[in-house]
Amino acid sequence: MENQPLIVPEYGEPEQQSAEAQGMSKADLHLHTNLGDGTASPQRLLEVAKQRGLKVIAVTDHDHMEGCKRVQELIDQGETDIEMIWGSEVTTRQGHFLGLFMKRPVKFLTHVEAAIEAIKEQGGLCLIPHPMGRLVPSLSRRKIDDLLTRGYPIDGIELYNPSPANAGAREQVKQLNDEWRFAGTGSSDAHFWQHIGAGYTLFPGSTAEDLRQAILDHTTRAGGQEIRPERLPLTSYIGQCFWSMVIDPPRKLSRMWLSKEVTEAPEAKVRQ
Repeated sequence: MENQPLIVPEYGEPEQQSAEAQGMSKADLHLHTNLGDGTASPQRLLEVAKQRGLKVIAVTDHDHMEGCKRVQELIDQGETDIEMIWGSEVTTRQGHFLGLFMKRPVKFLTHVEAAIEAIKEQGGLCLIPHPMGRLVPSLSRRKIDDLLTRGYPIDGIELYNPSPANAGAREQVKQLNDEWRFAGTGSSDAHFWQHIGAGYTLFPGSTAEDLRQAILDHTTRAGGQEIRPERLPLTSYIGQCFWSMVIDPPRKLSRMWLSKEVTEAPEAKVRQ
């Protein structure tokens, strides 16, 4: 329940302290709110992110940016000193794809090539979430190789995502990234507040702009492997799946139908 007091275990404390000594900070670049198919409210997301030592977060609800808008409003009201990156997890025909530093959503069920172009046109960064995952729509190795061969700009890849989405492919992805040479990131892909920060990205500096530059410079590091994310009751996962498959899709279709809805990030909040 949202009104219950939070008891929040720390994730990655020893590595975080070591990173801070090296002038690095911690970010979670793949978070979902209850305005999408997540279960955490924007308020709770910020509370837990703060308690887990995150300096920067990216809100990446599927195919819209209503969660970004609400979280930004709370930040602007002085709720926290955490910086938020406006983002979205785009549902493409070839699998999910992450856009960061965005101003507006990308068309639902477009080809991944068109999604990359749309993200880049608005000054965003392109990341591959849960690569080669089997449990959720994910880019295949063949598709990633194809995009590289054709010169599509991809900035980063999730090397650590604690969800079951790509656990079986994790080691293979790390090895393949020696060839691909994307910036490596870690993210929680949290759909529950308990998992916020369970995967994270370490980066030099402390601001969203520092993080952006670290991705471009390939100086990020994936973290979170040192502790397993909290295991929740099976009913929690069943409830979230119901929310994702039954409750959220009509809301998504409604947004698309009204898509004169333009949820744009204020210029001052999007770093170019």
